[in-house]
Amino acid sequence: MSTSLDHIAAALQNHSARRMPGRRWVKRCGVVLLLADCDPDAALDEPVVLMMKRAERHGDPWSGHVSFPGGRVGRGDASTRAAALRELHEETGFDPAGRVEPIGRLSDLLTREHSRPLPMVVSPYVYRTPCALKLKPGIEAAELRWVPLSWLSDPLRRQTLIWKGLPLPSIDLEGARLWGLSLAMTRELLRVARLPQR
Repeated sequence: MSTSLDHIAAALQNHSARRMPGRRWVKRCGVVLLLADCDPDAALDEPVVLMMKRAERHGDPWSGHVSFPGGRVGRGDASTRAAALRELHEETGFDPAGRVEPIGRLSDLLTREHSRPLPMVVSPYVYRTPCALKLKPGIEAAELRWVPLSWLSDPLRRQTLIWKGLPLPSIDLEGARLWGLSLAMTRELLRVARLPQR
């Protein structure tokens, strides 16, 4: 599978992402899916997406798993999108100012904040940057990696993750697991871009 970011950007422009009704009345979280046209250190010339392997922390059910940079809207954030870009900078050291181009967004997802009973709406935003850069992870990230989009649609990387006794789909990314909300975002991106999901 190979496609260009021009193709993905065009597909996202025509995509009607679902907005969660009443989202302004609950906690909000913004997430960035940062795509790069290529990774100069990779063997293949294809688009890649930035993912982070979360640091191991006691009480965090997602410790050691893969996610996209993002976090809760803070008091100083003008919007969910602003929060997502701030978290991108804090978690990866990547300063988006003048270095990224917004190319679309994906559908809102509903979750809960760890042990808190109230729901939270997660809004994913898709950005593009010309080339993958080597980045240094922040406190919340144990590792940052640029993942080829072809890995995300490779059926040989699909696995089942047991979480709280439940079998859940996941993707193996060389020792880290992509699952849950991040996997849902990934699947929507692949579907919108019409990338194969065999």
